[in-house]
Amino acid sequence: MRIGVLVTGDTAVRAAYSLAAHPGVDEVVVVGPANSKTFRVVDDAQGCDLLVGTGPEARRRARELGVDLVWDGETSHPGVRTHGAESRGIALAVAARESDPQLVAVAHPALPPGEGRLARFPRPVGRVALRDEVYSGRRVAVGHSPNTFASALVVGARRRVTIVDDGAFLSGVALAAGCLVTGPVWDEALTYLRVATEMGVVMAEELSVEG
Repeated sequence: MRIGVLVTGDTAVRAAYSLAAHPGVDEVVVVGPANSKTFRVVDDAQGCDLLVGTGPEARRRARELGVDLVWDGETSHPGVRTHGAESRGIALAVAARESDPQLVAVAHPALPPGEGRLARFPRPVGRVALRDEVYSGRRVAVGHSPNTFASALVVGARRRVTIVDDGAFLSGVALAAGCLVTGPVWDEALTYLRVATEMGVVMAEELSVEG
C-alpha cells in the first residue's frame, strides 16, 4: 500500500511517521508542494492508494487529486473513504467493543473545557470536567486535558477500558490507523484498535468499580 500524506498540520505529519513503520504500508510519500528530509515528496498523487490528511483543506485537495481520503472529520463525504480517525473516534471504537457502555469519554489538550460532570481518567490526566456532545450521531463526553496527555475512557457494567498517551502522538496514530479500515473507524473497531496498539498506543482494562 502506498499512502500519500497531505501536509495539513502536525497531526498528518505524525501520522506519516506511524504509517512508515507499519508492515502493512509499503511506502509513504508527501504530496507537495512541501519539503521533507524523511519522506519522498511527489508533485501529485499518482500511484497512491490512499491520501491521509486533516481538516477541510485535506478534503478539498483529495477531491482535486482524485484519490480516496482517510480523514479526521466526523462525517463521510464524497471521496472520503474513512472518517472519525481522531481521539473521539478512537473512544467510540473502544465503546463499539463493549456490550453496555455507560460512559464514553475523551480528554485531550486540543478539546475545549467541560462544564461540570467529572470523570477519572488514568494518570497523568486525572479528573476532568466533561460536557456531552454528539459526534457523528453518537454520544461522547469530552473535556480538556490539564496537560499534554490525552485519554479515552469507556466504562461499562463490568469493566473500564482506557487509553492514555501523549495527546499529539495519540492524534497522529488515530489518523494513521484509519488507513487500515474503511468507513467510520468504529465500524471496524477491532482492526482499528489493533493497528493503533501496534503503532504504540497504550490500552488497558480493569474491573469497573466507578462510573
